Amino acid sequence: MTVTQSTSPSCVWVSPSDISGRLDASYFHHGYLSLDSSLAHFPKRDVVPLDRCLVNPRRVLYQKTMSFAADDAPEGGVPFISGVDLDGSTMTVNWSSVRYVERWMLDRYPKGRLTDGSLLIKVKGPNQHTAFVSKADQTALVSGTVFFSQVRGCNPFYLAGYLSSRHGTAWRSRLRTNTTVEFIGNEELRAVPVLLPDRRIQDYIGAKVELAERCRAVAEDHWQKAVGLFQSLFAWSAPPQFSLTSVSAVAELSGRLDPKYYRREYLDAVREIIACEHGWEPIGDLVAEVSNGIEYRQFCSDGVPYLTVANVGDGDLDTDGAPRIPVDAPISDRGRIVESDVLVVRTGSIGQAAVVQRDAANAIISSHFIRLRLHKGDLGQGAWLAFFLNTELGKALQFRIAYGAVQPQIGQDELLRLPVPRLKAEVRRALVRGFLSRSALRAHARRLVNEAKADVEALIEGTLDVQAILAGTLKPPTADDIPELAEDDV
Repeated sequence: MTVTQSTSPSCVWVSPSDISGRLDASYFHHGYLSLDSSLAHFPKRDVVPLDRCLVNPRRVLYQKTMSFAADDAPEGGVPFISGVDLDGSTMTVNWSSVRYVERWMLDRYPKGRLTDGSLLIKVKGPNQHTAFVSKADQTALVSGTVFFSQVRGCNPFYLAGYLSSRHGTAWRSRLRTNTTVEFIGNEELRAVPVLLPDRRIQDYIGAKVELAERCRAVAEDHWQKAVGLFQSLFAWSAPPQFSLTSVSAVAELSGRLDPKYYRREYLDAVREIIACEHGWEPIGDLVAEVSNGIEYRQFCSDGVPYLTVANVGDGDLDTDGAPRIPVDAPISDRGRIVESDVLVVRTGSIGQAAVVQRDAANAIISSHFIRLRLHKGDLGQGAWLAFFLNTELGKALQFRIAYGAVQPQIGQDELLRLPVPRLKAEVRRALVRGFLSRSALRAHARRLVNEAKADVEALIEGTLDVQAILAGTLKPPTADDIPELAEDDV
């Protein structure tokens, strides 16, 4: 189910039977009108309002309060999940972006506590993403920008996949009010029609979403172990707040005169690396070629992935979610990437880096990236550099060289001068192994989620092999089908 604004007619005819409580023109967009009939060929008992699938649904409106970044969390602070923390591509909470509030808010807003088996739906702002938390590993509060509830009467993983499919997304997009800040009302959201087929079909689709969640959990475990190993080698750690004064040695002075560049935390980070037992080397010594990406804005439905800053996160590249540009577009070589290239975000969300792996090779990158092509062209070396730049120590170095008050950015020359510690070969291999395993597992998670969404669409369109699922001859993938999970189980 796709709603395309660019081909919208200037007007549509609506019959009296189509009129509901809504009279705003956007509600009757021609792409939305087909939603009313898309489920008509299913038995009425299989199509229920979302409210029938929820247990005590709620949306808690919090008073305006002080919010803290994750690395500035107050002692005993509580994660505060807002709509921007829901990752639509993996249907999970992006815990690395979650901000914190003070613990007294738990007592003030007890109904806002996240519980096991919670379905979360972003209802304020664009992109109404959905996430499902089967097990709440930590106490957290949910913002008023998110509608959340436990699930009943259906496979919860299937329900998350249904609401994240193009069909479910289109329904929720239709319900948005056309105001300055778009939002979905509670009653309207709870009335969204949900297709609940035979439980065996729900379980088949839901198994893919559930397996994706397991992939993400194991991936995070790999990352935490790698980060823990790395941090055990250095005394430096991200401080809770910046110092107000610092003293630098004459040898540490450079062409930069801005006070931020000489903060004590940044100086300590550089000193820690330079004092590394096995020495250090500047990034420039590893790089054979450096360039920025290119700008291109003529997108198409099927073509070459065009990676933007939105497609990189926590060291991963998401090519599936990237816009496409024509295969025959005249693209400069500096915009093309190959396996083992390292991409560093140079504007906006500074502190993000990723290594290009086989599935992203030959994609095009935007001008907001700095592309580092290494001498050896070795994936292991690229993964090591990307891992280091994604650690708190590596991010501190990037924050240090960033300039610009409105739009922070970093330059190629200063990036190439950043020091990288030399580690024992076996330690470096362990870090790279953990980094690449996490990346592979997260890629599996995205693929499984996309397959589940596609299955929902195929079910609605009548192209899903329902009989094979009911007969048990078509089975969902298991952990044994994912090498990284099978290896982890062993």
